[in-house]
Amino acid sequence: MFASMKSTRGWSSPKLTAAVMAGTMLSGAIALLAPSVADAKTASNTFTFSGAHSGTLVLTPSSTNCSFGKTYNGKSYMVTLSHMKGSISGAGKGPWAMSAYVSKQGKNHVAKANVHSLTDTSFQSNGVPIIAFEETSGTVTDKGSTGSINITVEYHAVGSTTYSGSATVTGSWNCPNGLNLG
Repeated sequence: MFASMKSTRGWSSPKLTAAVMAGTMLSGAIALLAPSVADAKTASNTFTFSGAHSGTLVLTPSSTNCSFGKTYNGKSYMVTLSHMKGSISGAGKGPWAMSAYVSKQGKNHVAKANVHSLTDTSFQSNGVPIIAFEETSGTVTDKGSTGSINITVEYHAVGSTTYSGSATVTGSWNCPNGLNLG
């Protein structure tokens, strides 16, 4: 019934939809939301690797899996996502963690990172050997408990001096109950 009203009248306002839903509930009728309305604010918490290494890592947000805020020196910001599950071809299965270090909150562009430094964005495994994917370029948008990445990374086995296997990583996080470090 509501779908036909929407298409014939041109009503598509979220406020109108909420008012119709409230009226429907008060009258005792049953209302079903379309999936696009019900899922509109759902975050993915998924990170997809493509290129020399491919796979997907999924974050289960909780207060122990997400931390964000200023770094210890107070001059930059960091986000740490831990206990991510999934696997990356040639690098093994989880758990994985992501650490993002950025100069400011908001959108940060990385033209060329120093892959030999852990002060950029990286993904690390909990396996033996520890595998890291270090950022070489891309964009990190840090809004504290939420954010996104679209970065290029290089494969590195910790303890080795070799960096290789470029991949692109895209994804986002939403940790409303994460630990805010200030």
